[in-house]
Amino acid sequence: MVLDITSQHIDYLLYGNDKPLETGTIALDSSLGDYRQALENAVYDNAFLLDDYASTTIALHSQHFQLIPQELIEAGMARKIMDTSFTTIDGELLTCDIDGSDAAIVCDIPSGILPFLRRTFSGATLLHHLAPLCRYCIKAYAEDTACMHISIYDHDAHIVVIKQGTLHMANTFQYRAIEDIAYYALNMWKSCQLTSKRDKVLLTGDNALRAQLAEQLRQWIAYVMPEVLPTQALQLGRDATTLPFNLITLAL
Repeated sequence: MVLDITSQHIDYLLYGNDKPLETGTIALDSSLGDYRQALENAVYDNAFLLDDYASTTIALHSQHFQLIPQELIEAGMARKIMDTSFTTIDGELLTCDIDGSDAAIVCDIPSGILPFLRRTFSGATLLHHLAPLCRYCIKAYAEDTACMHISIYDHDAHIVVIKQGTLHMANTFQYRAIEDIAYYALNMWKSCQLTSKRDKVLLTGDNALRAQLAEQLRQWIAYVMPEVLPTQALQLGRDATTLPFNLITLAL
């Protein structure tokens, strides 16, 4: 089982050799005014989430995060870096190693959420929501000179840049219009010194939104195309082509 938990809902994917893929979304009750309580209610009201699964991976969304070199984490600098970077850190820190990289994501999770998830889903892997996408991009684009991956969903965009097989940058942000994503992506393209005639942008997420973004980016970048479903995803089942990309990267 994989869960993608935001402040508003839980996206889930259930899969196994003896059962068809099952996906869905569970809304959190925002009227409670208490994120932890809303999350607990959503889990306990959907008993199938508590079944015995061979493995459970959970992605947590957080706007307060930093991509930090492992050597600084090992030196005990994570809390100081987060406190310096943000003025509203009042939750618990979660550190997520990124396979294939010498960096990790450190993020702030509201108080009470991590203990609840750890006691409810014993042995579950807890990650910041960008970590699976970073891990995927490092493997997928290892042979490319440079590549930018953009995942677009309602109100959220996630951008990862890989250069010469190395994680160069990763960020997630909320947007109001497609133009916001295009502007940010082009700035990152310039900052990361990517080349329009050689490097490429690969898009995942909502089909209609990524088509709009592709139309804009192609005015400046030659290679802008949809991401091809990784062959490993077919191991999840024949319906894997219909899955949201964020759930695929969590399951791989």
